Amino acid sequence: MIFQLYESSPGLLAVGVVLSLATVAVLTIRIWGDFVGNAILSTFNGGVLSTGRAAPGPKWQWPNGQFADKFLNGAARSEEWRKYGPVYRVWAGPKPEIVLTTPEDLKVFHTDSDKHTKPLDGNFGWFFDKVLGRCVGLLSLDEWKNMRRVVDPSFTHGASVKRISVTESDARAFVENLHTISNEGAEIAKTKGRFTVPAMAAFMKFPFIFTAEVVYGNMTEAEKEELWAIAEKRQALLPFFFKGSFYRTSYLKWFDRPAYNQLQEFLDSWAEFNTRMARSRREQGLPLPIVTYWDEYLQGNITLEQVTHTLDEMLFANLDVTTHVLTWAITLVADHENVKKELREEIEAHKDNLQEYITNVNTHLHRCYYESLRLRPIAVFSIGESAPSVKNFRGIHVKPNTMVLVDTYAINVRNPFWGPNSEEYDPNRFRNLKSTDLRYNLFVFGFGYRKCLGQYLAGHMVKAILVHLFSQYDVKIIDGRKGKADYDIDKTTWVPVADVTVELTKLQ
Repeated sequence: MIFQLYESSPGLLAVGVVLSLATVAVLTIRIWGDFVGNAILSTFNGGVLSTGRAAPGPKWQWPNGQFADKFLNGAARSEEWRKYGPVYRVWAGPKPEIVLTTPEDLKVFHTDSDKHTKPLDGNFGWFFDKVLGRCVGLLSLDEWKNMRRVVDPSFTHGASVKRISVTESDARAFVENLHTISNEGAEIAKTKGRFTVPAMAAFMKFPFIFTAEVVYGNMTEAEKEELWAIAEKRQALLPFFFKGSFYRTSYLKWFDRPAYNQLQEFLDSWAEFNTRMARSRREQGLPLPIVTYWDEYLQGNITLEQVTHTLDEMLFANLDVTTHVLTWAITLVADHENVKKELREEIEAHKDNLQEYITNVNTHLHRCYYESLRLRPIAVFSIGESAPSVKNFRGIHVKPNTMVLVDTYAINVRNPFWGPNSEEYDPNRFRNLKSTDLRYNLFVFGFGYRKCLGQYLAGHMVKAILVHLFSQYDVKIIDGRKGKADYDIDKTTWVPVADVTVELTKLQ
């Protein structure tokens, strides 16, 4: 039948031949590109010196190496790449990245962590650089110190403790109103005292608005809605971070004009929103972080991009991150009855001093939080950094200024330090551990000189939600399981957020 069609339509036959030849050409270029590209990059840009062993690892693949895969399929790749040994190389586009999987090599790497640097594009490329390239988390050396001087005061441990009354009351109010966003509807949920919520959708907005009000102060509903609308514009840009190829270069503006226009629209609206919020808060005479940041910018101490990119990092880049941390903390406690029972009893014992209890790190509550961070790291492969000196990892001599990543699952879970039950959720494993024991055996807020800016605020926020959720409701996971101890993962985010349904039954 196909041959008859071609005989009656010679033009169609020509089109078919052209398409077939084009397909063969593309496959040939792809295979040749993989082979030649891997040979050239491994020889001339391999990230290691010839004085040491060659770096094992997966071959470079056209056109982006393993760049997107390490984020979007991190757990599977971490397991697959174990065959290359404790130190191996992957590729971010044409750039080599060395992966470390043991505490011993982490210790070697961080002997000079105060001199480490990060590429401004995070090895993502041009598109990412335009959105986040000047955020505090990617700045280095004196630039980083200067920006931390500006942003640190509102996020120190002391500042977070001073804010604990607001944190606790906001968490209480949020939990008390969860029925209004239930699958069953507010009235039915309130009447029955039992309802369900999708974990990701239900718990995403609270940490976002909570953090925003640290920066901007109390926000009107209109301001919250506008900020959320900008967040949705920002989330729509996320897929472009991982496309690689032309999206790693400024040629994008000619290759994909709609994507470029979408980027510019977000950047313009984000800068305009922050300009307006800074002026509004200054006119009200409010001593808020946004006013401080803007004053530093107007005085020439920092740039506008450093302000807007850092605020993006705090709010938009961390939207998936905080949702990940919160949903996994809830999911894992809810699915372990003994842990849940002990937590509820501890909360009851501290009901008259909840704020002090939330800030205490020597509690079952805090151990539950840390165990979820250990077992479900935010990203399986960290965003890397580089050292100014040669690093010798088991005979592999890594060149200065080569990106080094951490396989957080290897450190947090497969690490022998955690014992034979390392894949199980057991908060009590932290009961007798000291912070010095954890130094290179746990990756939660980074290693060495640079720790996460929001670690204290995030910790108090997550623990406050756990306190009020588990004291007000019996919490169960009713949908989203994959086997005994695994769960569905949301595919729309760059971090592995739990895609589960939570059932809440009001406690008497």
